[in-house]
Amino acid sequence: MLYYMYVSRGKIRTGMPTLEATEQAEEFVDAVTLEEEDFPIRGKLPPDKIAWLIVLGAFALFCTVSLASIFAAYTYLFQSSVSVPAILQVAKGTVGITGSDLIETVERGSKDLTNTVTSISTDSLSQATMQFRDQHGSAKLLAAVTLAGDTFVTFNFANRPRFEWSANPQHVQFSRLQGGLDILVTGVGDRAFLMDIYTADPNTDGGLHVHILSNGRYRVQASEDEIRLLNLDGMAQVFFRDEAARQRLVRAGEELIARVGNRSMSNEFDTDSALNNAIFSLLDWRDTANELPGWECSVTQVQAPAGNYSLEEIDGRVALRLRRVNNAQSNGVVRCRQTFVGGLDVSAFDSLRVLATLRANYQSLSVCGRAASECPLMLRIDFEDNRGRDAAWLRGFYYADDISGTARMRCDSCIQDHIDMNQGVWYTFDSDNLFNLLAEADHPRRIHSVTFYASGHQFDTAISEMLLLLGSATAA
Repeated sequence: MLYYMYVSRGKIRTGMPTLEATEQAEEFVDAVTLEEEDFPIRGKLPPDKIAWLIVLGAFALFCTVSLASIFAAYTYLFQSSVSVPAILQVAKGTVGITGSDLIETVERGSKDLTNTVTSISTDSLSQATMQFRDQHGSAKLLAAVTLAGDTFVTFNFANRPRFEWSANPQHVQFSRLQGGLDILVTGVGDRAFLMDIYTADPNTDGGLHVHILSNGRYRVQASEDEIRLLNLDGMAQVFFRDEAARQRLVRAGEELIARVGNRSMSNEFDTDSALNNAIFSLLDWRDTANELPGWECSVTQVQAPAGNYSLEEIDGRVALRLRRVNNAQSNGVVRCRQTFVGGLDVSAFDSLRVLATLRANYQSLSVCGRAASECPLMLRIDFEDNRGRDAAWLRGFYYADDISGTARMRCDSCIQDHIDMNQGVWYTFDSDNLFNLLAEADHPRRIHSVTFYASGHQFDTAISEMLLLLGSATAA
């Protein structure tokens, strides 16, 4: 026997339904049953429309993937870059290096720098050079950046295009500069080379921006109040970061001074080298028949063997190499001189300085010999002073320490000690203003000649530039 629960007259009843109650329940169910034809399900599409949606969606996905693939391929082939190796070489003293871990290490020799943000600092007695080489292609020197004493700078990156067909330039960036940089840009072939130097964080709008546009030779000096850019050869721009439209172009032979306080930019000094072919690294040494135009070179010795000189590409730079080896046991000299016929009048100038970049590869004598006159490299200026007397300024360079404890650090005619540097590393020398080193009566009035020479028993020295910079103040 079945037991039912049924509805009768709005009330739930249990037990055996009567025939009348059963018929009423069936009529009620029939009344509330919904027919699919009368009320179709919302959102249900016909099969043909669904098929079209699938086809259009697949086509849109195909277009998206194709465009993304083309863009990715274009970016990889034409816009992507690879890092350029940066090698730091310490020329004198020690250098502090701080990486992304904010831990400072001390470097006395050579170090490969990665393309991560690295801060480099020198003290007043130190100097170091960063060399950038194109290891992807010809491995030639792209640029050399020398940190002078008391300098702090952050190296951000050095990149080049991944493939040769890319039109993008080679690019090096520095920031937060405080101190001095000596910059040589040689580039590779016809590819553009850019170097950006910021005095602040490059991600902010503060500070000044130096934008180097071409191969050449530059000097940058930055402090909290101003930045000085001396363009010895090349093309560069300077502008305030928050006022990029107000750019100042700096041509070869010009020195630009930008002051932060009054936001001014002016060429206050017109500086140029008085010497012909002063920057050897910008010459094509293969077209010079092993001679240095503008310079007269000679070799002398007490007895054989003789020394020699040759214009070569050394460590990516074009340099004049002065050598005397073969177990020489007596004095010999390899000398190069540039003479001014009738003398060079410098009485109207306010600044006179010598700038030279050199490398001592070998010397057999310690320091500069017994009389401090046999240096692996010596610089000399012969001149007539304000009294009308002939005089000379000399400065020597060496790397071999004094093993006897009796070596002299200054020659009889020198007013300053010779300079100790590291062996086999390029060193950039700046004499500062010679007018400030001499009494007014002893100031050079007319320069007769400028000479660099290597002297001693055995030596091997290279020099890549020898500049005599004359500066005169002008109105802002």
